[in-house]
Amino acid sequence: MLPPEIMEALSKLSPERLQMVLNFAQASSMNEKITRRYNVVLEWNEPDEEDPVGGYTVLVPSLPPVITQGDNKEEALANAREAITCYLEYLLLTGQPLPPNDQEGDNLVEVTV
Repeated sequence: MLPPEIMEALSKLSPERLQMVLNFAQASSMNEKITRRYNVVLEWNEPDEEDPVGGYTVLVPSLPPVITQGDNKEEALANAREAITCYLEYLLLTGQPLPPNDQEGDNLVEVTV
């Protein structure tokens, strides 16, 4: 049980702020990390006048806001892992649910937050 002065301070917070505090407390108290797997779609971009190197655009259908790129497949997948991790951390911090794992796909990327 929390001390009365902390309970009083928490009771004065807006519901949104209280949810953020509770999410942070929950994330801080967790001993295990959360691992998720998402399928990424790699789209090759042919070199042209604007981009003489070309490269990959990476989309994550289960996480529509996540889009990144890379000059080669390895870089694109590494950037995808970083972008997915950042987005999942954002969801955790704002108290939103994490989308479930993808069960299949040609390019499943695993991240732990």
